Amino acid sequence: MPARSILGVAAVMSEFWIDQLTVEKVVLTGLRADSAVLEGGVDLFVNDVLWARLYPLAHAQAIQEAGGVLSIDVQLPCRLSEGFDRPDLRLAMAESGEPIGHSASRPLPRKRKARALVLIPAGHRYDHDKVRMHDWPVSQIIDTYSNIGDLMVYDSTLKLLDFEDIEVANIVDFKDIDVDRYNAEFDFAFLRGSNFIHEYMDWARAGELIERLKIPVFAIGVGAQAETRRPIDLPPEGQRVWAAIGDKCGSIGVRGIYSAEVLAHNGIKNVEVVGCPSLFRKRDRNLTLDLKHQADVRRIAFSLRRETGGNYCRDLETYLTLQRAFMLRLDQESHMTVTLHGEREEKAYFFRDHDRELPARETLFEEDWFQESNIFQMEDIYRNRMFFNTTVAAYDDFIATQDFAIGYRVHGILPALANGIPGMLVDYDERSAELAQTLNIPLIPESELKNASWRDFYTREAWSRFTRGFTEKYDTMRNYLTKNGVPHRL
Repeated sequence: MPARSILGVAAVMSEFWIDQLTVEKVVLTGLRADSAVLEGGVDLFVNDVLWARLYPLAHAQAIQEAGGVLSIDVQLPCRLSEGFDRPDLRLAMAESGEPIGHSASRPLPRKRKARALVLIPAGHRYDHDKVRMHDWPVSQIIDTYSNIGDLMVYDSTLKLLDFEDIEVANIVDFKDIDVDRYNAEFDFAFLRGSNFIHEYMDWARAGELIERLKIPVFAIGVGAQAETRRPIDLPPEGQRVWAAIGDKCGSIGVRGIYSAEVLAHNGIKNVEVVGCPSLFRKRDRNLTLDLKHQADVRRIAFSLRRETGGNYCRDLETYLTLQRAFMLRLDQESHMTVTLHGEREEKAYFFRDHDRELPARETLFEEDWFQESNIFQMEDIYRNRMFFNTTVAAYDDFIATQDFAIGYRVHGILPALANGIPGMLVDYDERSAELAQTLNIPLIPESELKNASWRDFYTREAWSRFTRGFTEKYDTMRNYLTKNGVPHRL
């Protein structure tokens, strides 16, 4: 795979590669300075048989140029689409025989909706593009840490994609017969946006499976996870997975520049910054925010993140102290609802599970979250002002009743904005900062929470960059999907 980067168009690229390959056309991309390598033509192989020699530079009318980068649409011979059903296509430089990056693939269908594989889902899909938690008893919901953000981003990704059906790929103990079926029956695979780029990810046998797939594999809105903006050396299996995905698509869609830098540091350079699908889940290019006068803001959703770890939080004690103090002040100043996103102790209170509530209370005291000085107010909040959702649709319904969303959960704030509710993130880790920077979301430095009121942050001007730039961000995601041939509904 050629070394390349699409962080704007900022890195050195030495060859052409394929962004999109169908039975009708191929989209070649590379630097204007490298265009001479195409003068000898490109050989098209169909099921390993030489089918045609193409001359991309003859298609001047199909060439687009931006920042010195060429994008060339080349129509394939018409007989190809008429006489073949999902053939194996491969392109190589005619003179050298060198394969062109991301060229060996079974193209996506054009006359029917695609069937897709999801590599790492979250929750249970229903009604085509909706996601909910698994059908567990309440006790299991409480005892299992299930990040609601994972449900949200999976649900949002489904709402962007255009597909007939989806099946979960087996990345643990698949057999040859499974790989053969995936290649025969499915048209593309995808990895939902999440914190998949870090040192601790357990990929099982995903790298091997992706390498053996003959269909495109897309990653949409994936991101790196670290407490600060530091280099991340991925372990061998992580490098294998990302190299395999990079070889199955034109470019990997990452949520921000830091994630692109981490992949580049690990040798994966065909990336493009696209943000997060959760901001575009309503598929509304003309999104507007319901920005009320500060005096009319009553109902405020505070997204709690008490659970954290060393690769999420820069200073755990400060992080918890400032978060709790701000939550208590917010409760005094508004009709606050605390949105829950996975913590077990909070769920025990929300579901009023008597057997689990007492040990949860003890844990909260042991961890110094509950204190004698705040216990009456904290227990009042925990018993009366919490929200937890087992379906993503329920969060959409809830957040639409609020005037303002603020807090520590990316997927407490992004879906609020997607629903037209003003939202602000607290800057406590690199993920929050990266997404806020990419999508122009107001970001509150954690240190500024000390002794602060929400009114110190809520001004109409706070969202001016977000509202001015939203259409451009929407188009960035849409254009990325289109260029890479991802079937979508944006």
